Amino acid sequence: MKRPGFLIVWPAHLDSSKTRGQGRRLPVSRAVKTPSAKEIWQAAMTLGYSPEIIEKAALPHAPGEKTGSVTVKKTGQRIILLKNISSEIVRTRQKEAQAPEQKRR
Repeated sequence: MKRPGFLIVWPAHLDSSKTRGQGRRLPVSRAVKTPSAKEIWQAAMTLGYSPEIIEKAALPHAPGEKTGSVTVKKTGQRIILLKNISSEIVRTRQKEAQAPEQKRR
């Protein structure tokens, strides 16, 4: 569903295990491994994009994969938005990985 002034971010856009033909929009070096729509939503919230999550939505060319999507108000170019969200997901995953280490000490 198209909405003027909004961008739809699919997990496939950020997934390093996907090819460009399968929907990846970032270089493999900037992409993350198997992001979820919830992770994308959390990253967009942290960055102040005011996202809306759509559960069980399927990418149009892959109707069997109901990964969900996130709708974000357009504030600039799509590629910049995707890079920012990808970087935030990496930061969040690193924090979560460090949290159990700190509890062990």
